[in-house]
Amino acid sequence: MNQQFKFYLAGMAMLCLSAFAMAEDHPAQTLVVESTTELMEFLKTDADKIKADPAYLQTKVQELVVPHLHFPRMTRSAVGKHWKKASDDQKRALVSEFKNLMLNTYSNALLEYSGETIEFEPYKSIDKEKFAVVRSNVRQSGGGNVPVLYKLTDDDGWRIYDVEVSSVSLVTSFRTAFSSEVSKGGIDGLIATLKDRNSDS
Repeated sequence: MNQQFKFYLAGMAMLCLSAFAMAEDHPAQTLVVESTTELMEFLKTDADKIKADPAYLQTKVQELVVPHLHFPRMTRSAVGKHWKKASDDQKRALVSEFKNLMLNTYSNALLEYSGETIEFEPYKSIDKEKFAVVRSNVRQSGGGNVPVLYKLTDDDGWRIYDVEVSSVSLVTSFRTAFSSEVSKGGIDGLIATLKDRNSDS
């Protein structure tokens, strides 16, 4: 599975699949299911407006999805060992640009929706009190299932800090590319690269 396809699946799973919930007995599971369902309703009722104005879709994603993502934790994980080298200003810039990158990735994936559906598995508790994993399977329109896991942490409310597609982490998959950018141009070089990518989106 190449990186672009992996990101596509993660975006689809997060944002735009018809959701069938099972055993919504944990607030983390409820959050993922309800946010997915709410966005799906928006896609159905505003389909014509979305086609006419993609920026409208991005605005709605910002409203319905972004509050449920833990961008500081996601960014720290993606930057990896280099995070400690960054100044406070650089950390804020990294979080901002990574947030924009995720927003663009998810919104673009949403525009490519082609009938996939997702089924959530019954919630299974884990040992860590402030962490949760919501398990699901994406049913592709052409057949076959893709396992998708949402990892959440309770940090003043449950928020998603990573998504795994077929056991591959969406966030940490950025780490090699980000490390290469830091090696070439330092933290500022990585920030500049992210800005360039976001301006092209």
